[in-house]
Amino acid sequence: MRESLRGWNPNRRKTPAQSLTSRTPLSLDRLQGYWRELACRYFDNRLPPIRIEWSSRLTSSAGLFVSLVGARARRGESVQVNSMDRLIRLSLPLLGHQPEREIIRTLAHEMIHQWQYDIRRSRPSHGRDFRDKMEELNRDGLDVTIRHTLNREVEALARYVWRCLRCGMLYRRQRRTISPQRHRCGSCHGLLVEDALHPTNLTVDSPPNAPMWKRSAAYKAQPTTKASTLAQLRFDFMERPS
Repeated sequence: MRESLRGWNPNRRKTPAQSLTSRTPLSLDRLQGYWRELACRYFDNRLPPIRIEWSSRLTSSAGLFVSLVGARARRGESVQVNSMDRLIRLSLPLLGHQPEREIIRTLAHEMIHQWQYDIRRSRPSHGRDFRDKMEELNRDGLDVTIRHTLNREVEALARYVWRCLRCGMLYRRQRRTISPQRHRCGSCHGLLVEDALHPTNLTVDSPPNAPMWKRSAAYKAQPTTKASTLAQLRFDFMERPS
C-alpha cells in the first residue's frame, strides 16, 4: 500500500479514458481504486462509498466534494449514507493534462473534506483538523496541498473577473457564475463588481489575516508584469446572508 502511493511515475499506469472524452487522464474505475487504497490506509475504511466524476464545467477549482443531502447528524450519531448522496468532482479542464500524481493528490484533498463531513460531522474547511490529516498523508509522500498552482490552465480558461470594492480581491471565472447581487468577497465580505481582465497586472495574494477557510481562488492587483494564478481546491466566495 505504502509503495503504491509513493513516488508516482507520470508515465506509469496510463490507460484509455473511459469517461467524457479521450482527454480524461484516469478512468473512473481507476479513480475508485485509488479512493479505496487511500480510504483503507488513512481513513480506517470509515468513509462511506462515494461517486467520483470528471467535470468539464468545473473551472474555479481543481476538485470539489459535494453532499447532496440535507443537514448532517451531530458528531457521534450514526447516519446512513448512500453512495449517490456524495460526490467528488474533478476538473477535466484543469487536471486533464496534469500528471497522475497531481490527480491523486487532488483526490486525497477532497477525501479529507469527505472525512470532515461524514466522520467528524463538521463543516469542510482548511482548518487544523484538515492540516493534521494532510500532514499524516504527506508523511508517506503524497504531497497534498491546500492549493494547486495551475497557472496556464486557469489563465487560459478565465474570461471574466470580479473585484472586491473593499479589499481589491479579484475572482476569475470562465463563465458569469458570480452575481454581485448575491455574492460577497470570501475574504472580507465586501461588495463585488465585474471588472476588466488584465492578466499581466495580476499576481496571487490573499490577505494575511484572513482565516484559511475563507481564502479563495483570489487574485489581487499588484504592480508586476508577471502573471501568476492559483487555483483554490475547495472554497470560494461566500454568499451574502439574506
